[in-house]
Amino acid sequence: MAEVARIAGVSTTTVSHVLNKTRKVAPETEELVRKALESTGYRHNLAARALATQSTDTIGLAMSVVTNPYFAALIRDIERHLRRAGYTLILADTNDDPEVELDVINHLLARRVSGLIVNPLEGNGELTQCLQKLLDEQLPTIFLDRRSTLPGDQVYSECLDSIHHLTAHLAAQGHHRIGYVRGAVREMSAQDRLAGYQRAVAELGLADDPALVIAGESDERTTEQRLVEHLASDEPATALVVSNNQMTLGALRAIRRAGLKVPHDIALVCYDDFEWADLFDPQISAMAQDAARLASTAVELLLARIRRPDRAPQSVVVPATFRHRDSCGCGRGTHQAPGSVDSVLAAG
Repeated sequence: MAEVARIAGVSTTTVSHVLNKTRKVAPETEELVRKALESTGYRHNLAARALATQSTDTIGLAMSVVTNPYFAALIRDIERHLRRAGYTLILADTNDDPEVELDVINHLLARRVSGLIVNPLEGNGELTQCLQKLLDEQLPTIFLDRRSTLPGDQVYSECLDSIHHLTAHLAAQGHHRIGYVRGAVREMSAQDRLAGYQRAVAELGLADDPALVIAGESDERTTEQRLVEHLASDEPATALVVSNNQMTLGALRAIRRAGLKVPHDIALVCYDDFEWADLFDPQISAMAQDAARLASTAVELLLARIRRPDRAPQSVVVPATFRHRDSCGCGRGTHQAPGSVDSVLAAG
């Protein structure tokens, strides 16, 4: 660093400011430093800096990244926002398993991350205790995509009213036996989505038959097999609400295996739009989550928490948008779901 400063004709402090972006440096001075860095082959020793500052400027992200394009878009946007803020993202795949999530969070903590973004899973006492301890110790932690019962900062998509809207939309087309393909009940978002369907069934006087709730468990293959069995029953659903995009693919395979066509034989709508939904024939009517807004909000909350570790936790609910296409068997258009919530609520 002293050699770089000597070649550039500046102080080592100025070199440090250029490297760490801790203070604005005149463009011509920064250019001199950059050329000196290049000529010497100097690389910033981040490990040494972390020891000196007690900060790694890294953010850990614990999330399931398997095959789901929605999560891929979310991660891409999070990384972009963090990079602009001067942080490096470390991604750890939880495989949607509470025990794996606990393990990867501990590994991220061992790397001395400056903060965590977690896609929280329920149903594991040890994981819950770990997350509560992070909040108690004021390690900047954000719960993303899934609502958590813990009193921490969180951002997630509105889903209860959205599923209600999807179910009501099918009922308006004359469907009475509307099936619902649910996700894994250990996820709070899956519980909220199921509650939205159940509320619509009760309010609209639809068939309240336990056989109409198909346990897709947030898995494409499981959905396919269980829906094949349902469609072969004596009184199958005439329309389906599928509660995420992976299960939608499984549902479409099951419908094809049953020799049925969408929407002529069975109508279908889904929560969780995906890029190629309009490439299917028919095009899939879907409730779209705003991944870009979820990502930017999560990073904003995290940076605010880093600056003020003692501030009150916040919950941000991002509205979903109904993309009305062909698979529901009626006209089309795009609009925000009635009853969607777009709010910042103080918690605790």
